[in-house]
Amino acid sequence: MLVEAAVPHILPENAFTTTVGEAAKAGVFAIWFFLIFRIGRTLRGLYGAQSAQYLELTPIWRILLDVTAAFVLAAFCFSVLYLYIGRLQGSAAFSADLNLGEALYFSIVTMTTTGYGDISPKSGLAKFLVSVQILFGFLYNVLFFSIFASFAGRRRPN
Repeated sequence: MLVEAAVPHILPENAFTTTVGEAAKAGVFAIWFFLIFRIGRTLRGLYGAQSAQYLELTPIWRILLDVTAAFVLAAFCFSVLYLYIGRLQGSAAFSADLNLGEALYFSIVTMTTTGYGDISPKSGLAKFLVSVQILFGFLYNVLFFSIFASFAGRRRPN
């Protein structure tokens, strides 16, 4: 599905492209698990019992890289979910037919709570996932990007 979404109607439908598409679906779920693991690890480091040691031993660039990578991975994974819902429900899911680029655009606009309104969810499942992404994006920004500045100030002097 991911291959078809990225390059529609260019690759022939055969066993190889079907296998690659199924592997891409498994890869997206693997990314979700990795994302959850990285977010959990960073949260334990920042808020855990040994947060001072974590901040002292972990370079600030590494924390910032983890936070940014998790944000980008989450936006990508939500865009793949939107593509999947669009394929399942057709034009009943969103106000526009989504390809990979439009789904990624919609995901980023949703996660940053910008909401231009050019693409909107129509079905119940799409509205639910968009709501989950809005809450995720808001909490992610509050937990990491807003609080990151205070932790950066506590790092050890060089």
